[in-house]
Amino acid sequence: MEESIRKAAKVEINESLMLSIFSMRHIGLSFDKPKNASAYFRQKLIFLASVCGICCHVFSEFINIGLTFASSPRVEDVVPLFHTFGYGALSIAKVFVLWYKITVFGELIDELARIWPMPPLDKDASINKEKSLAALRVSHRWYFATNILGVWFYNLTPIIIYFYRVWQGHDTQMGFVWVSWYPFDKHQPIAHIGVYLFEIYAGVTCVWIMISSDLLFSGMASHIALLLRILQKRLESLGSVEKTDEENYEEIRSNIKLHQRLISYCNDLEEAFSLCNLINIVMSSINICCVVFVIVLLEPLMAISNKLFLGSALMQVGTLCWYADDIFHANENIAAAVYNSSWYKLSPRCRRALAFLILRSQKPIAFTAMKFTNISLVTYSSILTRSYSYFALLYTIYNKNKKY
Repeated sequence: MEESIRKAAKVEINESLMLSIFSMRHIGLSFDKPKNASAYFRQKLIFLASVCGICCHVFSEFINIGLTFASSPRVEDVVPLFHTFGYGALSIAKVFVLWYKITVFGELIDELARIWPMPPLDKDASINKEKSLAALRVSHRWYFATNILGVWFYNLTPIIIYFYRVWQGHDTQMGFVWVSWYPFDKHQPIAHIGVYLFEIYAGVTCVWIMISSDLLFSGMASHIALLLRILQKRLESLGSVEKTDEENYEEIRSNIKLHQRLISYCNDLEEAFSLCNLINIVMSSINICCVVFVIVLLEPLMAISNKLFLGSALMQVGTLCWYADDIFHANENIAAAVYNSSWYKLSPRCRRALAFLILRSQKPIAFTAMKFTNISLVTYSSILTRSYSYFALLYTIYNKNKKY
């Protein structure tokens, strides 16, 4: 691929990852090198503040959970603290993966630019590309909006509750965004303002991290699935146009090389995100269960915030499972595409090459949770089933406690 075409391809890819790149800048990470020393130190300072902020926030929530459990181990007191703690803990894992693998992700984007479908494209490839990018834009915007609205509903809820109670004529005081422990009296006026602003910053930082990581993964996974579908269409057309044996063989070779590059690319992406995927799979059931418990039984005033949290949690793990499943089936369909082509018109040499391609495509390409399990829509179903089971258990314990 010529350098100018590769640069144009990289521009298209960056545009498809625009919201992820935008969010990464807010936590001090970027695929581009800083232009000067001041930009470098500013970026490092933002990253350091982001990491310290969320680590302090999650630590204070963890201490508060421990103190609450020690003083009042009732399910209605402890469970409401878990989903926000889980979200923060997950954001810590993701920010360290982003920081540690930032060079790897940059290299993966460069590699993707080398195989990105650029004009001139045939009609089917062009339609596939447009549909894939349009669907990706819609899903990214919905995910971005849900997370941003969710955190700002949390941030503004204490203010709304305060003015509502004042309007009702009750004696009240301003609350806090999160239920956390601090080694000082946070109800003092100056400390109250400082804690409130810190909790806003920590919550928004967690959301920037989640958006950065999740949209980066889903965008790159979507592009792999797109390239596999384009490859599928190319393979289906084999033998339909009169060509020499050498031309057919070279076309098959180029398709096999593209398939191998996509497999390698997918393996690199899986390795980079494997730890995040494991934490996502493990914690999603707990987070979903706890927030549903709060919505259904405990906090009607926080319903909008918690419902947006629930929507975000469902979208997060659902997006992960959807794109993993999409790649799995797109690779599976490569073998069917070869079989549906006019392979019987090709020479024995071409048929042998296609047989090797069929054999390789029958080996699944799958994202895993640190090799413990393959991720697919079946995984999503299992997560929702476990969430319901946990909720049913908590609901039973809650009802028993109410009787006594």
